[in-house]
Amino acid sequence: MKFRPAFLFHLVLFYSCAGIRPEAPVPITENIPLPPPVISVVNMPVELDLKPYFILAEKNVPTNYEGSENPCEGIRYAYQFLRGPFRISGLKDNLSFSFEGKYKIKGSYCGKCLNEICLLPTPAFSCGYLEPMRTIDVGYVSKIKLMPDWRLSSQTSLVRLQPRDKCAVSFINIDITGKLMQVMKDELESAGKSVDSQFRAYDLKPYVREVWNKLFEVQPVEKYGYLSVNPVSFSISDLSMSGSKLNMILGLGCKPVFSSAFVQSVPVSLPDLSGPVKQHGFNVDADLLVNYDDLSRILNQQLAGAEWRIKKKKVIVNKIEINGLGRSKISMQLDFGGSKKGIVYLIGTPVFDSVKNTIHIPDLAFELKSRNVLLKTANWLLNDRLTSKIRTAAVFDMSRILQQYKGTINTQLNKQLTAAVRIYGSVDSMKVNALLTSPQSLFLRVHATGQLGIKMK
Repeated sequence: MKFRPAFLFHLVLFYSCAGIRPEAPVPITENIPLPPPVISVVNMPVELDLKPYFILAEKNVPTNYEGSENPCEGIRYAYQFLRGPFRISGLKDNLSFSFEGKYKIKGSYCGKCLNEICLLPTPAFSCGYLEPMRTIDVGYVSKIKLMPDWRLSSQTSLVRLQPRDKCAVSFINIDITGKLMQVMKDELESAGKSVDSQFRAYDLKPYVREVWNKLFEVQPVEKYGYLSVNPVSFSISDLSMSGSKLNMILGLGCKPVFSSAFVQSVPVSLPDLSGPVKQHGFNVDADLLVNYDDLSRILNQQLAGAEWRIKKKKVIVNKIEINGLGRSKISMQLDFGGSKKGIVYLIGTPVFDSVKNTIHIPDLAFELKSRNVLLKTANWLLNDRLTSKIRTAAVFDMSRILQQYKGTINTQLNKQLTAAVRIYGSVDSMKVNALLTSPQSLFLRVHATGQLGIKMK
């Protein structure tokens, strides 16, 4: 076949107008096994104010006790005992509560009785009538536990029954207060069992389940993506009391994933408690899935509009688009103008530098098809200056990126979770431990440390 000059002219003109556009590299279709999720434990100090529970428990304890004993022979008496409000204090795993009681008693004494008739005069006595009622100090200790089924349990013992001013019947030399205390002891021990019964009636599971379900909600992290906590277990430390507040460390086992795209979490049922937990704070390995669009945006902030001279010809960077290729490779689609215009492709392997905490692409180079086209149409672009400038710009400072993530996540860690539950905390540090590329996203395993706590009403 014989080519005519006119035909060659039109062929050159066509390529000049159409620009350079080689075939795009084809992503490798493969299922890249990501590292299995690591179960991390977030140990959170939890504060639960038991005062509302004791207010309800106190309502079930009588405030007025009355009784009498009328034997034919001996001491006959009637008494009234008034209970004051509970005073609550706590230390370690013991909760102490006490109250001041007031009592009065009156009666008589029969020395000899026959056929229900007292044969001797019955001298009367009274204490607390027509005078201030006598006082007594009553104290209990409750050992508090949180059971595996999320119910509170207490074991309450009467530890103090101390009259402050006794009533004595002097003419028969009888300590009537001591006798009354023996009678009241059974009543007051029964009141302690009423407190235990009230505690067993309160189930924390509905409150914890509400928190548990909230943890499965994918949390949007402004500008950066979505956080999925993916909880798997709860464990608990020994309990400790401070005043009316019950303190514990709740260990949350989870598989956190941070993704630039929305990934739905699948809730599971609230598990029973397990243990033990010794310390608070968290050391979490979280999976960070970075969308290639985000990396493209960062790179374009540096390179879009850049102009370079290569062998007296001008190159203008219009736009760069990063995509995953598979087998640890990424591709860069470079849209350029200047002395020539068109689109070419570069490929390379992202590498994480643990010393500098950066991701860079040291082997970034023109993809084979792009290289072949440039050899025929614009071989001056194959000068290493172009790829060198892009390699230099395509260094992603993870310290800066993680610092931005950290600030936004800290906001998410300090908020009212439900009407009765508030969380508070902070991320102290974040560091990349591993990097893996897939056609969909860049996978980073990030180690984070920090503090997280819960306050419950």
